[in-house]
Amino acid sequence: MKFRTLRGMGQILFIAATLATTAIVGVASAQPVTGSLDTGSLGLGSVETDTTLPYAETGWVTNHGDPGNRKLQPGVTPAAEYARWTALEGAATLTTPTLLPNGNIAVTTGKAEGNANLHILDRFGDTVWTSPAWNGKVGVDSAAIMSSPIIDIDGNVYITDADQFWSYTSDGDLRWVLDLPAAPTPNPFAAGSRAINPFITAVFTKDGAVLGTTTFGQVVVADRATGELRAPILQLPGQLAKRHTKTPMSPSMWSDGIMDPAIQDPIFQILLGGIVQSANTPAVDEKTGRVFVAATDTETDKGALYGLDVTPPRGGQPGSVDIAFSTQMGPGSGSSPVLSPDAQLVYTCDDEGLLYAFDTSTGRLVWSAPSNAAAAAVSVDQQGTIYTLTNPGVASAFNTVGEKLWDADLSAVTSAALPVNDVYGAPIVRGNGNPTVVNGAVLIEVFYGYDVPVQGHPVSIPVKSAIVELDPATGVARRDVAPATDTTEGLLAVMPDGRLFSTLGSMTSTAVAPLAPMVNANLPEGLEVLRPQGGLDGFLPIR
Repeated sequence: MKFRTLRGMGQILFIAATLATTAIVGVASAQPVTGSLDTGSLGLGSVETDTTLPYAETGWVTNHGDPGNRKLQPGVTPAAEYARWTALEGAATLTTPTLLPNGNIAVTTGKAEGNANLHILDRFGDTVWTSPAWNGKVGVDSAAIMSSPIIDIDGNVYITDADQFWSYTSDGDLRWVLDLPAAPTPNPFAAGSRAINPFITAVFTKDGAVLGTTTFGQVVVADRATGELRAPILQLPGQLAKRHTKTPMSPSMWSDGIMDPAIQDPIFQILLGGIVQSANTPAVDEKTGRVFVAATDTETDKGALYGLDVTPPRGGQPGSVDIAFSTQMGPGSGSSPVLSPDAQLVYTCDDEGLLYAFDTSTGRLVWSAPSNAAAAAVSVDQQGTIYTLTNPGVASAFNTVGEKLWDADLSAVTSAALPVNDVYGAPIVRGNGNPTVVNGAVLIEVFYGYDVPVQGHPVSIPVKSAIVELDPATGVARRDVAPATDTTEGLLAVMPDGRLFSTLGSMTSTAVAPLAPMVNANLPEGLEVLRPQGGLDGFLPIR
């Protein structure tokens, strides 16, 4: 994801949380469903891939699905109905789960010391194993919430936390752990916060190593088998971004134990592009091996796209990471780079809503287009059409030369979701996650609700959360595919066997929770403000 899905949601960030629980339900009517559940086998067998990188051949093994960050699953057509389970209630999740060769999924949380934060679940959401409960340097700590685990061809799992890089076998045995570079001193985050410096998801290199860029711009390359460094650490030259202050953090956000209080300010700053140098998942060109990183520029308040070339160790000499090019962008550290289908272009967005296309060989700017993109990573289909999360609005599409094709139209599904309210007026819809492309459709997470006036400003209050199917040709919403149980604020993962996974970030729901009693009093019977619960929604197709 980039992970700046939330950057465009500042207007809703206000206030304290209560936690709710959810059971398995049928999602077409929010009641148990009948029919044949497509459980498949627990393993996926071999999935066709075109990668020379050592990812597991499972079809979703990194935060944005594939090494090019395209969020594309063309072999899956959305089912007519799904059965839903919810796991890990009481813990926010922010990055997508990834898929192991045995069919299990890996997902991270951000719970305080004494809790596990790397979880391996089966296809029904039951826990298979977890990392040890975090205690000091033992166990994966709460900052793992910022990273998706990545999975290699042997089923090994790789994940970072605040200060360490971990690798586990698919059965939960620790393979190695590597200390990450330290965050700046003194701690740049708020008093009482931890000085965290994780990767926003690692990547594999063409020579089989594992690479990550820390939030403070250090590029680390480690041996996949041993965890030993394969090259000196490269410090990207960009400046530290300024603290984000435009949108104050609500005192109630991620409260009541849904996230470790000591990482709340760092996570908030990372999500909104404050203080750090890079808050993105790198993209990797599978043919050339070039790594693309969006980060800050050497000029104050500017971002840059970096092309990095990785040279493996040879003849007893260490390898290296070299900057092939650096091309300036607008404000912020940008969104996670995304490669075009032919890998000739790389796309990213800045904090002013500009969508950029750069040449992957030279870094030359090919075109840019105003998009209202919420500094969130785009998706790309097999024909090269680009889909962005937008603010205001939900999504937009662009062709391969930067011409806008459409702005999403969710008017019909919004009217069907909620009635016009006597106090708050017509219902609203807000994009609540990055789009994912499937066969014949674009899927995107949204919430429906109302704009409620608070101290003279409209606050978007969520009442329902859903996955919506858009027509890729027109942007018109066809239907609600399934309801989610909390606000999502992340990425929608789609597995090759048709399973969907929706992270429940709870950022919006916890922020507005103190307004719920006032708003609920004005809603029709049977409706209420979404209650925070966190966790992960899993959707199993019903055949």
